[in-house]
Amino acid sequence: MAVIRSPNSAFAAVTCRDFRKADVRNLIFVLLDAAAWDTGSAALILKCGADDVQPAPIHTDEFVARLKALTRRGAYNDHLFIKMPGCVYDAETGNAVSDRGKQHLTETEARLLTALALDPSKIFSKADLMDHMYGGEDEPEQKIIDVLVCKLRNKLLEMNDGLDVVRTVWGRGYQFEPKGFPPVFRQRVRAVR
Repeated sequence: MAVIRSPNSAFAAVTCRDFRKADVRNLIFVLLDAAAWDTGSAALILKCGADDVQPAPIHTDEFVARLKALTRRGAYNDHLFIKMPGCVYDAETGNAVSDRGKQHLTETEARLLTALALDPSKIFSKADLMDHMYGGEDEPEQKIIDVLVCKLRNKLLEMNDGLDVVRTVWGRGYQFEPKGFPPVFRQRVRAVR
């Protein structure tokens, strides 16, 4: 994500255009100084590739809410490709594709994979993932994250030659491992009565 604070609309428009010409696919949020703000300049900046333009200063809560809304809408997913050990996920089609075929991910599985893959160094708590995937709107119980991780793993295991790409960090959350790792299966022990 790129946040550009600009004193004038021409600089912001050129910067957005240059980012898009360089194939930068991140979200671009422009804060334009109030003295340069008018609807014509905002329209130009949006036409040059910005995802949102707002006058500065902006209230912190509104700024965060706008960024979350842009993320929920998936503006950055249009041309996103996530490379894994045996396949590539294409956000435009919703398919993980390998030389053996393709596997379609549901919208929620895709949002989960995207959230994890965009920052592989981060360990995402269930609350982080819920915020990214649902943004406080019509949120199911947090247990849904465990269910979605399980379904996503099952689909990706066969596409990645048996390697897992979603690591469970016990007590903390989940993390994306782009190179993959052999999964560890725990056996359930049943109590004898």
